[in-house]
Amino acid sequence: MNQRKAGIILSYVSTGANALIGFIYLPLLLSFLTKEQYGLYQLVGSIIAYIAVMDFGLANTTVRYYSRLRALEDTRGQENLLATMLRLYVGIAGAIVVVGVGLLYALLPFYMNTLTVADIAVAKQVYWIMLFNMVIIVPGNIFSAIIQSHEKFIFLRGCNLFSIIFQPVLVYIVLHFRSNIVALAMVQTLCNLSLFAANVYYSVFKLKVRFRLHEWEGKFVKEILFFSFFIFLNAIMDQIYWKTGQLILGAVVGTVAVAIYSVTIQLCMSYMSFSANISSVFLPKLSALAAQGNIDEINIIFSKIGRLQFYIIMLLFWGFLLFGRLFLHFWVGDSFMPAYGYTVVLMASLIIPLVQNTGILILQAKNKHAFRAIVFVIIAILNAIVSIPLAKQYGAMACACVTAGCLLLGQGLILNIYYAKLGIQVVKFFVQIGKIFVITLIPVMASGLLLAKMGNHPSVFMLLVQIFIFIVLYGATLWRLAMNTYEKNLILVPLKNALKK
Repeated sequence: MNQRKAGIILSYVSTGANALIGFIYLPLLLSFLTKEQYGLYQLVGSIIAYIAVMDFGLANTTVRYYSRLRALEDTRGQENLLATMLRLYVGIAGAIVVVGVGLLYALLPFYMNTLTVADIAVAKQVYWIMLFNMVIIVPGNIFSAIIQSHEKFIFLRGCNLFSIIFQPVLVYIVLHFRSNIVALAMVQTLCNLSLFAANVYYSVFKLKVRFRLHEWEGKFVKEILFFSFFIFLNAIMDQIYWKTGQLILGAVVGTVAVAIYSVTIQLCMSYMSFSANISSVFLPKLSALAAQGNIDEINIIFSKIGRLQFYIIMLLFWGFLLFGRLFLHFWVGDSFMPAYGYTVVLMASLIIPLVQNTGILILQAKNKHAFRAIVFVIIAILNAIVSIPLAKQYGAMACACVTAGCLLLGQGLILNIYYAKLGIQVVKFFVQIGKIFVITLIPVMASGLLLAKMGNHPSVFMLLVQIFIFIVLYGATLWRLAMNTYEKNLILVPLKNALKK
């Protein structure tokens, strides 16, 4: 099995483990922390998330340029690029400290009416720990980018899987002795530092990469920074898009609203990660195809990955629509039930962007990602402007609806028009996806009728039985009516090989 396929498999194992552990992790935290404490922790995390994007897009930039230099077997260029990037990251570490301190004192006045003096004191402690985390972790992205460029996905995804499993165990142990969010932040930082150390060791001692500045190429650095800037802009707009709701609710409603809305965001992040796993390993390959001007092969990859993503995304969306209320009841309790409506609205608006994740990588590979960044700036600002007054009157549902509407406008409509201008066959793609969508309605309606006949059985066992029945119906319907030979072989070939062994 090659690294790319193994990387995809490990990504899904990691995502599945992350989702499963996350569903256990949150009730665990709520058993140690109050809803207000958890909301406060999520509020601080939302602020820190803005600092986390101060990678400035250099990680993806490193992958793009380093992959090209490796393809050209330019050892001197590789060493020079890495040395240049390392110096840029040192500068970023200093900027993180300055921005982090300024951001804390700039935002504090907005929360004086909704947070107590004790809450603010605890929030500051958590903030400083998380800021230290970012000073180390963000510059460390260069090492994960190196590993990705070498397509060593087994190590990269394997370490991530280990961290996903190990961190909750450590949190459980620590919170038994010190049940507060300061201890929680310290555990998270320790795990991230361990992951950083592993990436450094693998890059330097296993891949034998060298950081040597042979010459400072000012023109090349400007090209890198220009390319990186729009990736950074996309990243920060992404954060504004998904974290603004929590910041607004924290300022105008309170930490309980933040806690409930954070459940929606956690569910949406898990939903999004299942789509990103396939496309994330294709940036090096797409960069090479873009350099060759091979638009036909790019369209084939866009269609293949999009179809696979659609199968998974619709399974998750329909599944949550059918079973989400009962799931929330058992997972976090009925006090978090408003999260169901928010989540359905956001999941529906995410379907188109998630099945087109490859399009983002194509834009980066072709150095055309500036347009997406500009679109994101506009819709993120629009989202914030419209959400603030509506959140005061209608609460979290207003934030969810505004975010969903802006997402459909920007990524659903405007971005697809741009894709078409670049030669991506979006109309053909949507025709394929539309046919599959109609087919997915068959198992959904069948499951709905079956659930109605089975009646209401509020038990975890019956919930699992119902979910299992739906998955079987969904899989069988798609296998019979939607999947092509290539997609079936993705399952049959590994299965046959396993049976031979």
